Amino acid sequence: MAGSPELTAFCQKVWEPVLAKARRAVVFMDTPCAEILHWCGGAEMLLSAGALNVKEFSSFESGAPSQPKAVFVVSCAPRGRAVEVIRDVVSQSSFQYCVLVTAVSPGEPEDRACYQQLEDKLCEWMGNMNYTAEVLWAPLLLAPVAPHLLLAPAFSSLFPLLPFQDLQGLNRSRPDKKRFPGLGDVDLSSMPHELQLLIRKLVCGLHGFLEGTGLREECYAVGHLSRVIAGELANHPQAKIRRKNAQIKSSLVFIDRTSDLTDL
Repeated sequence: MAGSPELTAFCQKVWEPVLAKARRAVVFMDTPCAEILHWCGGAEMLLSAGALNVKEFSSFESGAPSQPKAVFVVSCAPRGRAVEVIRDVVSQSSFQYCVLVTAVSPGEPEDRACYQQLEDKLCEWMGNMNYTAEVLWAPLLLAPVAPHLLLAPAFSSLFPLLPFQDLQGLNRSRPDKKRFPGLGDVDLSSMPHELQLLIRKLVCGLHGFLEGTGLREECYAVGHLSRVIAGELANHPQAKIRRKNAQIKSSLVFIDRTSDLTDL
């Protein structure tokens, strides 16, 4: 198993794509990525790489007329509200070069096509299709808060379904004969859409972490949500190749937060 220095080094290394693009740029960063950065070197790391400023990822922010380059760093997939914020910031600025770094990998071909379309949109919002736009991926997942403790700020809201109110809510929209007897019968596709997206995003991040550290995992799960996540990781499209090439064996234990709290 990789030791804590190697894990901390990996958490810092994943910022290299951001640092490489930071020179002479205004950096806009969402809260989870800012929290991770705090534990990996802080804003000083970006400023030392040549960034002009570091700002909140918000529609109320913009670049100065003398700042032609922007770097956006987000923990989510580039869709929905995130794209709206980017559009607002770019439209209020005078950028000629925009880079978007997302923590969510474009795993499927349609995702990669979406990223290409977003590059075109960025040029459109900048007002000139000859300007430069890039969409990149970096596995910005973990904050090394202590030698043997890594946290994932983007998933602070991830919580297992509860056996009464959540199960009742799912069954309310289903015919009587297709209702779930218990949480153990609820698969990923039957979960609320936002929870599905969050789980897939976590699995994508874990895959990137395991790939970057050269770990071949054996998964163990305690609780319903943990079993779903472990199953999704085991069936990740690129996981078989990664596990075949990985040299270091590791055990990965998933524990539902409800189980952990109950046991305490």
